[in-house]
Amino acid sequence: MKTLNIGCGPRKTPGAINLDINPDYKPDVVWNLNRFPYPFRKDEFGRVIANHVIEHLDDWPRCMQELHRITKNRGIIEIRVPHFSSHDAYGTIGHKNFFSTGIFRQIPGFKIIKTRLNYFLTNYKMPAYKRIISAIYSFPANLSRIACERFWCYYVGGFAEVYVEMEVIK
Repeated sequence: MKTLNIGCGPRKTPGAINLDINPDYKPDVVWNLNRFPYPFRKDEFGRVIANHVIEHLDDWPRCMQELHRITKNRGIIEIRVPHFSSHDAYGTIGHKNFFSTGIFRQIPGFKIIKTRLNYFLTNYKMPAYKRIISAIYSFPANLSRIACERFWCYYVGGFAEVYVEMEVIK
């Protein structure tokens, strides 16, 4: 399955086409994701990875339209973005957007397969004690994400990220 990793930074996905705006990371494709259309054919990819990149874009819904265009029907898009309660959401230069777990349900052309709130970032290696803490907080939060986002997230110091896995429907 042909995979595209957008905003790869220094963490490239083996076997994927890795795209980043910064040529110093030596991606396969240097491209500004705020520039449309993206330099790929319609239905070119079976899988797209967007790991903490969409929050940096000027028009992230337009990015989602482009990802829909370049991903095959029934293709998978995996997204990690900062949760609105995260201290990093507002405390990182360049973050322009903050996300709830429900925001992606509002975008036409996608079927949500999985949504998770993660207490710590999950795509990086972390010590065992952080994995345990994350599991302790993330499990009840994902039982009722609405209650967590409305009340509980503020009492536990916020959640680091939203993970969503979506299927493209054409």
